[in-house]
Amino acid sequence: MEKVTEIWTPTGVKSTLKLSMEPSTGQTLRPTHVGVPGLQHTGICGFGWRFASIVTAQSAATVVDDAGNNVESFQVQLHFDAHLIRSASYGTLTLTVEVDNLISSNPTPPSFRLDLPRNGGAQLLASYVYASTAPQPLLSITVTFPTSLGLSLPHPLESRMETVLEETLSGQELVDIKFYAFSRRGTECVTHPLPLFARRDLLRGFSDDLDALLTQQGFAESSVVDLDSYESKEPSFDDFGYDSDSDLDSEEPEAEEDARMPAIEPTPQEEEGNAAAQDAKLQVVPASGPLVRQGARMGRVFVLKDTAYRTWKALLYYLYTRRINFRPLKSEGLQEETCIGPVCSPKSMYRLADKLGLEELRGLALESISSRLSEHNILQEVFSSFTSTYPVIQELEVRFLTSNFSEKASEGLKEMTEKICQGEKPYCAETLFKILHELSGKSK
Repeated sequence: MEKVTEIWTPTGVKSTLKLSMEPSTGQTLRPTHVGVPGLQHTGICGFGWRFASIVTAQSAATVVDDAGNNVESFQVQLHFDAHLIRSASYGTLTLTVEVDNLISSNPTPPSFRLDLPRNGGAQLLASYVYASTAPQPLLSITVTFPTSLGLSLPHPLESRMETVLEETLSGQELVDIKFYAFSRRGTECVTHPLPLFARRDLLRGFSDDLDALLTQQGFAESSVVDLDSYESKEPSFDDFGYDSDSDLDSEEPEAEEDARMPAIEPTPQEEEGNAAAQDAKLQVVPASGPLVRQGARMGRVFVLKDTAYRTWKALLYYLYTRRINFRPLKSEGLQEETCIGPVCSPKSMYRLADKLGLEELRGLALESISSRLSEHNILQEVFSSFTSTYPVIQELEVRFLTSNFSEKASEGLKEMTEKICQGEKPYCAETLFKILHELSGKSK
């Protein structure tokens, strides 16, 4: 087998291989290494692993064509050899195999698991049958690492990014959208909208909800303005919808008064766009304005009503690079780690990804939340308004609490029960019921 291409993703490496072939009788093909004893290895793949094959001829009656004629066929065994990473402590790898022009000789699972470090040689993954009348076989094997390793793998630019960069060579602008998102929280409102710039073509195709946000009527028809000259007309907003968003900075009282200056009334075109947005899952308002200067960067402006500046910046960075950095939960009391790229709250990103239907990103946020739970912060987390909003989070944290129930947790549960009964946390009643139900089941 020979390696054709290799694609690196944030969580693994996908290697595409082709089976070496040579012409046989008529228009048929024959694998090059038929009957050669031992494994035939590829070159180095990924971090240092290899793939290997053993090809043997099969009996004449194994494969029959539509006319009832026997077709020469071969058995192809695919192996994985950890090779240079055999002693690495990478944990459980997941290997997913996709094939073209091969027939599975037995029921093949969609993926395989393999633990590192490991002893021994190559691991058999699957067996296939190749009919000599078929085109050259291709095999794509994706090796995925546990996300808990925190690996940051290099990967090539996506085609859409390459296209946009190529367009800049002809003078086209790199940005055509300006977002305003609020960055601070006051006592009664969110304040200080800050700008973020993006290229719309780089944000499309990830989810139907995000595409609708960028293209729905009213937004698509909003005026094209000078992105550099346009300033937000809404210095504050009092219906943010997520009071505990930790991606909002706290506002100083004096600054808050300055931020609540009267807003400029929206134009009729903005009102029309706002009406079109009533059914949108994310609250946004298209902006309009005059064309101001020749040679300016022109585009459309959106004001995000219920997503923090930090969260939206991290989202744009993720859509561009497939990389996301999560800060510690506030309940952990830890300092934020220094890293490359914007940082956001996993809870804020889970909320945004859920709204926009970005399943992979939501899964990453969920995993980050799960990894940060401990006996020291579980009570604060499980009885939060955020947890009560999302059943998946609620189930995760209830299970963690009841599986790690201690004397400290028992005392905290009593205090929280009193608060709920006194009406301080009415949204936590269902969470309390589920905890008691789980604990009663464990005591039987």
